[in-house]
Amino acid sequence: MRRATAVVLIGFGVFFLAVAPLMRTWVSSSLMKTPLTYYVEYTNVAEGATYFNIEDVELVEDATLEASVTIRADVASSTDEIVVWDQFTWLRDADTDFGISSTSRRAGHDRVTGEAVDCCDAMVNEESTVQSGQAWKFPFFTEQRDYEFFETTVKEPVTMEFKGAEEIEGVEVYRFEQVVEGEVIGERTLPRSVAGLEGDGDVTGDEVFSITRTYWIDPTTGSPIKVSEDQSRVVVVDGQEVLTLLDAELVFDDASVRTALENSEEGRTTLPLIHTTVPLAALIVGVGFVAIGVILYLTGRSRAHHN
Repeated sequence: MRRATAVVLIGFGVFFLAVAPLMRTWVSSSLMKTPLTYYVEYTNVAEGATYFNIEDVELVEDATLEASVTIRADVASSTDEIVVWDQFTWLRDADTDFGISSTSRRAGHDRVTGEAVDCCDAMVNEESTVQSGQAWKFPFFTEQRDYEFFETTVKEPVTMEFKGAEEIEGVEVYRFEQVVEGEVIGERTLPRSVAGLEGDGDVTGDEVFSITRTYWIDPTTGSPIKVSEDQSRVVVVDGQEVLTLLDAELVFDDASVRTALENSEEGRTTLPLIHTTVPLAALIVGVGFVAIGVILYLTGRSRAHHN
């Protein structure tokens, strides 16, 4: 009887030992994927911003700006491994409703790592653009290290530096920072009077872009919980800044932060259990059953031998 019990316990132990790596690899990896039916709306707000109103040809200062961001998954173009997202951003003056700019983006990215994939008519502002690095999000179980993150204005990946762990509404997040300083992104032709220069006619200068972009990332799902974009666009003529096109720090409003926390909650609670807790428990139980079974089996043999 003792030896039969030992065999059963060893069998259970082997089963749990087999389940442990299975839960960590196959089961957890099947759940660690960005949903194919993804849709979200965020709002970024900037207080005390400055921008150039091209219609009224005047500089507007101390303005409140709102950037409405919509991200939608293109299910038809996505696959089991790649999800395709379309993003549209509308920036306006919240007080006057003046439309400052609109931007669009499309890209495919790996459903696990979040890295951009060259496919699916990827574009930025209707211009075909090959994208690389992290697209919108970070990998599941984000590490405390730097990542290359695609910057849509300069149209190349720029390093996102890991700056430390913080908390937002009691949830641990990793803070990453990306800096682009003084990149020429095009030319602007302006009346000399608008540029504050003497003489008649127009003058052409460089449009220079700078941004400090901060992402607060849920490390379990790799999803942004909060985003801040402190950006500047100026026109430079002969090394001199002659006009500010935009100077604003756009930050997720409270409702957007709450939405991001709610969207990541299920993954934040479920994935650690499946990826770490359950496999570890199965490993411990499996080792325990095997150890007890072996002891019972050996003591059973010993008793049979003495009898």
